[in-house]
Order: sequence, then C-alpha cells, then structure tokens
Amino acid sequence: MAEGGKDETVEEKSKKLRDLFLSKHSGDIEAGHYDDRDVKKFNEDDAYVASFIRTYETLQEAANHLHESLKFRLEYGVNDLKEDNFPQEMWETGAMYYHNHDKDGIPILYIQVKQHVKDPQLLPTIKKWFAYHLEKQYLKDPESSIVLLFDLDGAGMAQIDMEFVKHIINSFKLYYPKLLEYMLVYEMPWLFSAAWKLIKQMLNAESVKRIKFVTKTNVQEYINKDQLLGHMGGTDPFVYKYEPPCFDVGGGGDELDEPDSETPGKKKVTFAEEDNKVYRSLSSDSLSTEKLNGNNNSNTNASNSILRQRLGPPSKHKRQGNREDNSYIGRLLTISPAEELEFLIEEGVKEPCDIITLKNTLPYSIAYKVKTTSPEKYRVRPSSGFIKSGTEIEVYIHLQQGYQNTVQKDKFLIMAMEVTNESNRSFSELWKSVQKDSIMEHRLRCIATIGKDTGIFGAESRGGPTKQAVTELSKKVDSLVECNNHLQKTVKYLIVTHVILLTVLLVVAIVTLYMWYINDTQGAQTKVGIKEQFCSDSCL
Repeated sequence: MAEGGKDETVEEKSKKLRDLFLSKHSGDIEAGHYDDRDVKKFNEDDAYVASFIRTYETLQEAANHLHESLKFRLEYGVNDLKEDNFPQEMWETGAMYYHNHDKDGIPILYIQVKQHVKDPQLLPTIKKWFAYHLEKQYLKDPESSIVLLFDLDGAGMAQIDMEFVKHIINSFKLYYPKLLEYMLVYEMPWLFSAAWKLIKQMLNAESVKRIKFVTKTNVQEYINKDQLLGHMGGTDPFVYKYEPPCFDVGGGGDELDEPDSETPGKKKVTFAEEDNKVYRSLSSDSLSTEKLNGNNNSNTNASNSILRQRLGPPSKHKRQGNREDNSYIGRLLTISPAEELEFLIEEGVKEPCDIITLKNTLPYSIAYKVKTTSPEKYRVRPSSGFIKSGTEIEVYIHLQQGYQNTVQKDKFLIMAMEVTNESNRSFSELWKSVQKDSIMEHRLRCIATIGKDTGIFGAESRGGPTKQAVTELSKKVDSLVECNNHLQKTVKYLIVTHVILLTVLLVVAIVTLYMWYINDTQGAQTKVGIKEQFCSDSCL
C-alpha cells in the first residue's frame, strides 16, 4: 500500500515521491533520458507527480511508473505529436475518435476494432496515434478522465492484436494513471473469451473492476440514448467522416489560426527558395494601407509576370460557357470558378495550373487569403493580399510535379474580410483581430483532367485512348475489390464452419463416451447377475 497518511496534501505526497524518484533516477535526468519539458513539469507540477500515487500501490511502484512514463514520452515524442504527423488514410478509417459523453459527462474515446489493421510495421505509428489522443485530452484538462469504448461489433480474430492491447494497458497503468474512468467492451464475440483470459492476467483487481462488458441491451446503463450511436441502439445519427485541417499556404509564413487544443496539427508553411531568391507572394506583413491606395494591383501584376516567366504559361483548362455562369457571388467577393479547380494533365507541362478570379464589387477594399488542405502540393500566387473597390485579381494555383494523381481529396478555402483605409495594422494583425463571423469563407474542391496525348497511367501510348484505359483500370480495381470482399466472406464462412464442425465432433465424442460408459456398466451388471445365478444353482 502507498505510504503516508490519508490527510497528506498534494504537495506532501508529491515531495515524498519526488525525493524517492531523484534518489534513484537523478542519473537518468543528467544523461538526458527524459524530455526536458517533462523534467520541468516533474520539478514544478505537484499534481502531475502526485497523480502516480495510488492507494493500492507502494511509493516504490509509483516511482517506477513515473520513470517508465518519462521514458515513454521521450521515445514516442509525445510532446511534439500533432494531427498531421499521421497519414490521412489512418484518420479516414474512423478506427479511433472522440465523440459524445457518458451519463456523467465524461468524453468517450471510440475504438472501432473492426477497422484495426494488425501489422507489426504499422504498430509503432498506431501506438503514437493512441498516445496523441490521450495527450490531447490530458492537455485540455489534466484533471479530467475519459471513457474508452471498445466497439467489437463486426470484429474478427484477425483484428485481435495483443501487442496493441498491452500498449493500451500500459498507457493507463504507467503513462496516464488517472485518465481512464472506465472501459466499455461492446458486443464481445464468444471467440474472444480466450483472449480476454490472457488480458485479465495482465491486470490487477482494481483495473479489472473498471472494465465493463456491455451489449445493445444494457449499454444505456452507462450512456444515454441520445449520446449513443445508431448501431448500438441510440438515436445519434452521427457518421464518422474525417475533415482534414486547412493549412495556410501564404508566402509570408502566416499561421492558419490561433493555437487551439481542439484543432491540433496546424502549421506554418513557407515557399522554398528557387534560384537563390525567395519565391514569395504578396502575403507579407509589409502590405499596409498604402498599398490599398494604388500600389496593390501593380505589385500583383508584377508578381504574376515573374511567375509566368519562371513556370511558363499556365496550363489552364478552358471551361465551358461564360465565366459569369461559373461564379460564386458571396457577401464580400465574387469567386470564379464557383465549385472546383480543374488541373489539366498534359505532356510537356511540369506544373498544371488553374486560376481563381476574385472580384470586389463593393465600395471599400477587401483583404483575402487562400488556404489548402495540402500545402506541400501547390504553389499559390498571390496567396493573400488586398483587392481595391471595383477591381479583381487572379490567383494562380500551380500543382507541383508528382502529385497529379492525388488531387481528388484536396480542397481550397478562400477567406475574405472588410478593410478600412483608416487601419494602420499589419496584414497578420488584421486577421487575428477580426471576429470569425465577419469573415466570408468559400471552399473549392480539386479535380484532375487528363489531356488527349497523355499516358500517365502507362496504359496507352502517345495519342492513345486515355479515357478507355482509365475506364478499364477502374473496372479492374472494382473487380479486385469485389474479389477481396468475396474472399473475406469465404474466410469468415470457413472459420464459422470449422468451429461448428469442431463443436459437432466434440458433442459426438462426448455422446460416444457416454454410450460406451452406459454399455460397459450394463455389461458388468449383467455379468455379476449371471455369476450370482450360477452360484445359486450350484448351491442347490
């Protein structure tokens, strides 16, 4: 049991543990085995240190857990984990996400086990991903806790990953000792019972009490119906869909937004240097109200002129119909195109380009900036600036080499705000000071169109039927997906059949043994009867 009286304060508890820890691990601190930021928190945050003290464990065990936690945080770089550290495909699976609260208002971290991929090479990334989710909640409120909901509905033996399960156990036992309120295991198949026996051996009695096995019939004992997903019997129509964060592509390195614990992963993006000159747009803070009064258009045209000289004429797809018919008329700007950017993929064109036209029809100037979900793929010129009353500008969006086949998931965000001539603040200060409801926003999706003489899929030669090759390739992919689904169903059917056959054989074996036992007993009784009868006859 943990040493110390029940009436000890947090400061007293933390001092005891801190002194014991330093007596054992001061050498680890000097050797740099821990992150300096965590060492600072260890030295200054009494609540953090005291969180490792449990009533059912000794102070020595608490010191060991603290040591393991600090090592883990350095090894996994927990302090530097961000949303964009993980592949977008991982987020899109919906295997892990926060949503809703239990009856006590505690946030729920969903783990959709059927979406888990058991892969030793991917496991380190999955462990970091789980750590990112735990750290996110801890930073939001160090005194808070979470409910971990394991949704096993539809999961199979292929998703059972004991190494990941061990990591989850260690996370709450060693790394985040006060974060877990309790764990719900939803619809655990009977095939998982053997795995649970192994898992149970890793847990102490206190941890076992926090694990609740629930089904559709009793899960509402912990979560209200309106906070429960539909397939669990709830009324929440929520369907998980990942929306990647928009990143600023401004040449001045302007941040996307103010830091927020709810929206991690935002980053600064600047353009790389080319020909020893910084390849910049007009988004620097030096843009002042003087440029609103006449110099902005000339600078914009000069920038676009340099851009055309370096990249050559833009490969802009000619759109059908009048440009006004393909425009979005917003509160502050008229934006063309209205819905999507189209990049024409042609041979001999290094960077396909489309143009966004921004027109200001209002009697005052408008500030704008352009953001994208994939800043590493595009060159945007100019990415931000001012538009005088009654004028328009063209924003060139260049798709860089190597990304022609990945534009379908990308989006652009156009933001605009009113600007008064009396303002003397810098460009970035204007955006930081404006209220969000005063900003106009409009989103554009991206598509790629293949030119007539382009063979980017390797399925046709110059001048070949590109669309036909793409159609054939699409059919082959659909066929492979269908075959894969069929194989998965077949494997599940074989597993079920195998289990049924084993069960039948076991029943037959038991019945056979029972019948043999009955017959053997009856035979023995018959022999005894005959022997007794024989003895009786002999005596007579």
